[in-house]
Amino acid sequence: MYHKKPVRFFKRRHIFHEIDKNNIVTDISIETFIPGADDYSLLTIIECKDYSHKVPVNDIEEFHSKIQQIAGDNVKAIFATTSALQKGTLSYAQSKKIAVIRFLPTHQVEWISYHMTPDMMAALISDEFSSAFTNQGYVGRNRNFYGCDELYIYDSLFSLLNGFLNRE
Repeated sequence: MYHKKPVRFFKRRHIFHEIDKNNIVTDISIETFIPGADDYSLLTIIECKDYSHKVPVNDIEEFHSKIQQIAGDNVKAIFATTSALQKGTLSYAQSKKIAVIRFLPTHQVEWISYHMTPDMMAALISDEFSSAFTNQGYVGRNRNFYGCDELYIYDSLFSLLNGFLNRE
């Protein structure tokens, strides 16, 4: 069946797993279609967590297992959280090519202005993203979004999704 819409979004979608004969529930699923195609050409699955504690590595492992059951490696996986990650969680996600997004709570963002050279900014960004992902009480400076995958860091959800869609 040909789909007229090039993108379909689903919240709390139940996907039947043929081998286990059970449903796998995704927080957010995005199917992207090539014009004229009967099936999606890109599936993006987003897992969302809002903890008061750091995200343990087994949450990422469980998400990876869910992804493998749904589509193997033929999927873009994004793990979104408001919490910091335990040691090793970010490394595991990157090794499995799972993008990680952290949204800071409003009370953990300071909006300030400052002038820096590009070299100073690059060094600051690298340290900033590392701290934002691993420090539960991290206070962001002029941003509440932190994203990364195995190749890049992103400062907005748009840039992360754009990076996925334009990557070979």
